Amino acid sequence: MASATAYLLIHEGIRAETRRLADFAAQLAAGRRYAGPAQLTALRTHLDEVVNVIHHHHVGEDTHLWPLLRRFADPFDRVDGLDVLDGLAGDHDVLDPLMERVRTALARLAATATTGASDDTSDRATAGGPAEGSAGAAAEFAAAATALFTLMDEHLAVEESVVVPILRERVPDDELAAMEKRMQRGSKIRLGFALPWLDAADPTRMAETAAQLGPVFPVLLALTRRGYHRRVRAAYGVTAASPGPVTLRGQAEIVIEATPEQVYEAIADVIRMARHSPECYRCAWLDGAAAPLPGARFRGWNRFRGARWSRECEIVTAEPGVAFAYRTVRTGTRPDSTLWRFELTPTAAGTRLRQTFELSGAAPVMVFERLSGRTTSTPKAMARTLARLRNDILSRPDIAGGYDIAGTGVVGEPGLARGSDIVNTSATASARS
Repeated sequence: MASATAYLLIHEGIRAETRRLADFAAQLAAGRRYAGPAQLTALRTHLDEVVNVIHHHHVGEDTHLWPLLRRFADPFDRVDGLDVLDGLAGDHDVLDPLMERVRTALARLAATATTGASDDTSDRATAGGPAEGSAGAAAEFAAAATALFTLMDEHLAVEESVVVPILRERVPDDELAAMEKRMQRGSKIRLGFALPWLDAADPTRMAETAAQLGPVFPVLLALTRRGYHRRVRAAYGVTAASPGPVTLRGQAEIVIEATPEQVYEAIADVIRMARHSPECYRCAWLDGAAAPLPGARFRGWNRFRGARWSRECEIVTAEPGVAFAYRTVRTGTRPDSTLWRFELTPTAAGTRLRQTFELSGAAPVMVFERLSGRTTSTPKAMARTLARLRNDILSRPDIAGGYDIAGTGVVGEPGLARGSDIVNTSATASARS
């Protein structure tokens, strides 16, 4: 892939991936998200594929593309007296050791996470960040990933300013086609990974490139896209891939005579929240998680009219006093996904708590929802959950004696939940997102 379009497509994939990796690593190091042993193992597998693509891309440049460009480049294509292609080749010499540093740091982090998952995690649950034993590994992973993104971003920008104009303006099409064939024969990039990976980075440019490469490539892309997105969700979390269009929405609201921080503490306690739901009767943390951080996963067990099932969930938002949300994880047998979100707003009476859900699923899922009656029963169940939650919060000793309303110094008097406290419940089916 050395045509200008394909060349820029690969660059977009590399830039997007290294940025995503650096952001993910920084969040781990800062204690703003959680990744357990299973997720880190999936990320290592994904990173191996990415490193393979980057390595063979720059080997192809050094072996085939740079010699071709030298034949057609102007002898005055130099920056500060230096040959730009020599400088780019020098970056390649630095790149492989840096990618190995990232892989080593991630392997160390995964090893410490595996050890810590079987230890007492109370410190992590209290601090809301990585366990002490893995903090150093997370910091090294973040530093290495950031260095990789910085190098690649600068390197790709230079290539795009120098290489792409020569490809477009000076290299004859037949020379370029012959070189592309030589690169493809020597490439060890696995198309089953590279095609959906590039498609995720730039679908429009990928469609154009795949069409140019022959009829088999669009078919291969269609066959590999779903598996790729499943592996990406395992590596980076459920927000790394779109869940699809929303087909059903619903909401319920209640006012609770407590501060947003007190209400948040209750809803973020996913284990205790199962006591309040008419459907979900049990929750348990997964993959070593012990605190409500983005990326932490738990399993919920449900029952409805004789049916029983369980779903793995991942926390996607955890802003104390503001919002808490989690999404059910899509699988091969359960392709639907539901985003459950709680939003907290301070009021003169305490806290307005709004719970919403958005179901993204295919037609069979909607058929089940309609035939089972869950399109109407779910908002009612949400209202009952919020009422029970309110009673639970107001029964706690630290709240039962009253609280400071909205920081005014006026002490409010808690009471029991009543039907009139449910402000709104609704469900809406939709054919669009």
